[in-house]
Amino acid sequence: MFGRRYAPDRSYTRSQRATGLPIQPSPIARGLALAVVSAPDDHRQRRRLAQLLVDDLSATAGLPHCEVVVADRAQVHQHDGQRLQSRTYGYYRCSFREDRVTDARIRIYHRTAVRRQVIAPKVFLNTVLHEWMHHFDFAGLGLERSPHTAGFFARLRALADALEVGFVLPPDPDAPVPVSAAAR
Repeated sequence: MFGRRYAPDRSYTRSQRATGLPIQPSPIARGLALAVVSAPDDHRQRRRLAQLLVDDLSATAGLPHCEVVVADRAQVHQHDGQRLQSRTYGYYRCSFREDRVTDARIRIYHRTAVRRQVIAPKVFLNTVLHEWMHHFDFAGLGLERSPHTAGFFARLRALADALEVGFVLPPDPDAPVPVSAAAR
């Protein structure tokens, strides 16, 4: 997915420019995000908490319902016989009726690609937020597609920081290095 190049179109340009916090999450959403990180490894419990979080975020943003599915199976992946080439943590799908998003669904794979271990709680929450951001792009911003632009990742970072779970995302490569870490 990251290797694809698109000519900048309307969706790409709008996604790139929309860098701010998409919504102001509720205190309930903050609590749910933290509950997802501390939830047991049971896929049913994680799905329940993720659904509550997605419902709260979507309601706050005025978006249509988005179903969360947690598949208790290994991530879809490609392997060359020696190394893992790619894997899918989850995905977002929706339909459109009269230019409105319908039948929105987030699907998350609950087990790692090769060893089939339960994915880490931070990875699970990161995937939920990432896929919800695609829902926001389609249903909130009205984009025809949801490319992984710098704006997309800025919105995702802003949301995670507002939920006080920014620690679940990879470090921002453009963030300044803290002085204490640089002095080492």
